[in-house]
Amino acid sequence: MFDLDSDNGLQKEESADSELKSTIQVYYSDRIMFHHLPAYKFDQKLKEGVSNNIYSTYYNGIYYLQNQYAWITDIFNKLSRNIRLVQESYVEGDDFNKKRCYDLNFWLYDQVYKNLQSSKQNSEHMGNIIDQVQEVWKNIIDNQFYNENYKCYPDKELLFNIGYLQEIKDLFDFFEDYNQMKKEIIANTYRACFKYVDYLKQRIPVYYAWRDSCKVDGYACKRYIDDYMKYRPSSVANDLSYFGVILTYYGNECYSKVYDIFVDAKERPKRNDGIYKQKMEDMKKAKSGENLLNTRLGDWLRGSKYYIPGDNGDYYYQLRFVRLRMFREKFLPPILAMLGAFLIFYALYKFTPLGRSLLRTRAKVRKRIRPNLNYDDIVLLYGSDESLDTTTDDSSYNLSYASSSDY
Repeated sequence: MFDLDSDNGLQKEESADSELKSTIQVYYSDRIMFHHLPAYKFDQKLKEGVSNNIYSTYYNGIYYLQNQYAWITDIFNKLSRNIRLVQESYVEGDDFNKKRCYDLNFWLYDQVYKNLQSSKQNSEHMGNIIDQVQEVWKNIIDNQFYNENYKCYPDKELLFNIGYLQEIKDLFDFFEDYNQMKKEIIANTYRACFKYVDYLKQRIPVYYAWRDSCKVDGYACKRYIDDYMKYRPSSVANDLSYFGVILTYYGNECYSKVYDIFVDAKERPKRNDGIYKQKMEDMKKAKSGENLLNTRLGDWLRGSKYYIPGDNGDYYYQLRFVRLRMFREKFLPPILAMLGAFLIFYALYKFTPLGRSLLRTRAKVRKRIRPNLNYDDIVLLYGSDESLDTTTDDSSYNLSYASSSDY
């Protein structure tokens, strides 16, 4: 199961048409991503290498950081390139213009944190580094893109907590990938289920934990996503072939797994920016000494003052899959048993000596009560069709062929 609060692990990147292809060591958790989905593609653009800094003069005041952190030059170079990338990626009416700006904000936190961790340098300095780099970022926007209608600024309102930032990133990536996945699920539900079940196991719990935060002004989801209701995962069920799912449900444990993922996710505690903020403020007041950057929520939400219970979500969605499960567990087994018994009886009746003997008896009875015999009865009685439309030597009876369609 997807652990929202683990500190380190492996990031898994999965291609659209193959098994897991590669593993990359990252700081946070096992994260499955598909190469063909838009969120992954844009993240790769942010991570691509670059050898020069197109806005180098703006960094003059913080180049001293290079003496302490050898890796920061690469961040300077990529940040300049990425600022321009996000600005040039703006498309009028695109639902994810602001989301790409969040991607850039997350990228900066992510890169600084990972480099501090990998170089075993104290992450307590991360806030100071971020603040100074964000000031350069703001100056670049103000001076290089002052005529642009859209400007992607560093977001000072984001909470300084890696778990929070990663969960919001996972939520937004799910929204961005939603339409592409929905098309694949509708086109081939059976195949898509196996393809995406592990991905959904990670993302669906995040969706239901953070969904309600998208309604609250000032929270990150509300600020970056204009209409979160467009990406409700349970709504996909309305577009599926109901009978197609029923016909394959019994032999496909994947559908049952997806249902269980939704049920489990809806029972988990909800999260929002306010919970994280309150917890961090309480820790500051208590002077616990715990690193606020790595504050976890999952270990203590239940039973605490921060606890917000989950809910049952979409009743129609649940009812639909409850019916599927009942059909699979209560009604389909006896139906299949009856069908199996019928097929066995038919095979015995049609292809065994006992069955053929019964068929011959039936053919003899028909010969006595009918003026004509059908083709199958003639073959059973005489072993061939050579006697069609003939008369016996003793003229005791006449045989003439009649198509089975006459009966």
